[in-house]
Amino acid sequence: MTNDFAPTVAEAAAWLASQPKPIPHVIPALKERFGLTGLQACQAIALARQAPTPKTVGAP
Repeated sequence: MTNDFAPTVAEAAAWLASQPKPIPHVIPALKERFGLTGLQACQAIALARQAPTPKTVGAP
């Protein structure tokens, strides 16, 4: 997951991608947990959606 975002955004994205279930009210949760702005929380969500998951790793 390479990006030009702040390290905290990448950390938040990695955490979010590792969650087994969707997080309710994810933007406020990311803002509180990682000290992100609203924009950074949205960037973290976008990065998390691009992260490989066990279902997509090795898929054609």
